[in-house]
Amino acid sequence: MQLIFGANGPSGRAFIRTLTHPADTVAVLRKPSEDSFFSEHRIQTTTADALDADALDKVFAQYRPDSVISFVGGKNEQGIRSDALGNINIIAAVQAANPQARFILITSMGCGEQWDMMSEPFKQALGEAVRAKTEAEIYLKQSSLNWTILRPCGLDNSEDNRHILTDRPDGIPKNYMSRNGLATAVAAVLQNPSSIGKVYTVGAGS
Repeated sequence: MQLIFGANGPSGRAFIRTLTHPADTVAVLRKPSEDSFFSEHRIQTTTADALDADALDKVFAQYRPDSVISFVGGKNEQGIRSDALGNINIIAAVQAANPQARFILITSMGCGEQWDMMSEPFKQALGEAVRAKTEAEIYLKQSSLNWTILRPCGLDNSEDNRHILTDRPDGIPKNYMSRNGLATAVAAVLQNPSSIGKVYTVGAGS
């Protein structure tokens, strides 16, 4: 069983479109979807706010997943950012339910050791989010989970699904890539055991 958090966002939906066995997947939504996307793709849904640790515990007690993918990020209506606390809650709940589960965390280029390589405009615009995502990365690395971290560059909605993965910290892409490309990158690392314990920057394919 596979759980997807942040499934209702554009990147989560792009990943769901890649699935060939939707019956094995549950999309965990902060609130019920307002359209038919998930039913059209035959994806089971459940609701839990990543900021609510008790709600997450109930979801994991019910589904006991062997893999979890988190696209969680952004702020809620109260201005509370989920990039750190939300993902940390998810990671803690996974570890309690299945300490050896596969976990794919999608953060952003500029996280961790890449921060010092970023431009001042980038830091001004995205610093709060990137620092929060870095907190989640650190927490995940300290867990027992079979984790992989993906740091995509800027994302757009083009149809291109190519991607390049690099595990060199200085391999920071200069151009935007598509969410479809990110989706195929997530699918690729999920099927690749050698990606466990690695941090990849994801860029547009050539």
